[in-house]
Amino acid sequence: MAGRTSTATEEIASVVLQNQKLVDETVAEMANSKNQAEQGLELATQAGQVIVEIQDGAKQVVDAMGRFANQLA
Repeated sequence: MAGRTSTATEEIASVVLQNQKLVDETVAEMANSKNQAEQGLELATQAGQVIVEIQDGAKQVVDAMGRFANQLA
């Protein structure tokens, strides 16, 4: 009986260690995913700012063309 108990204890310890390893790997992957999501958010924010700048520039061009057209008329 003691032998079976010892074997079972070793098996349980092995399973616990493997579970801990899997948990550690999962936590590392989740941290990596979080970092990638944060980088994606930063890039999206930068892209949004560039789009606003492009819109502002386009509006300035349209306004300038309107003023030019009025001067020709």
